[in-house]
Amino acid sequence: MNMAYLIFMALWVFGSMASYVHATSCGLMADANIETIKGQPAICLPVDAKEGFPVGWISLAESYVRNPGSWAVSLKEGVKPLILKPGECVVFGEIPRGYELDRNVRSSLLTLEGNKTYVFRLSGAYKTRDAYAAVFCTGSKLKGGFEYHQYSRAADGGQVIPACDAQRNGGEYDPSTTGK
Repeated sequence: MNMAYLIFMALWVFGSMASYVHATSCGLMADANIETIKGQPAICLPVDAKEGFPVGWISLAESYVRNPGSWAVSLKEGVKPLILKPGECVVFGEIPRGYELDRNVRSSLLTLEGNKTYVFRLSGAYKTRDAYAAVFCTGSKLKGGFEYHQYSRAADGGQVIPACDAQRNGGEYDPSTTGK
């Protein structure tokens, strides 16, 4: 493997454990939040983000699988990007004005399923290596959607895995838990 790639991955993995926002030589990488809006998962800028984020590309894909189905939208050429302000969200399945389904991604193949893990990501419009991302799993089926449980960070920098992903990570899933 390329040495630069290995160094990048090591910095990304260890750096992401230290805090939810950090700059790397490859750009800003920050944790986003997952909310439920109209029964669908939504990726949201943290309310304490220092500034708005110009969105160039939005994607949602299943984790832990090869060649996953995914949903992605990209900014149309010549259009000004959506500037997502702290606390604002983009909802899965909704295409913001000025964006279109990304034809390079198998966008029509993603259907959310219970007890699966997904990665939701916003990439920058001007600095394409800048990104906000969130990992979540789907819990119990609700009217109009699922419960969405986000992975979170512990005070020591470790990762807290929601109950709906416990089976994959060596535990047992109990649908009566809150997912944390």
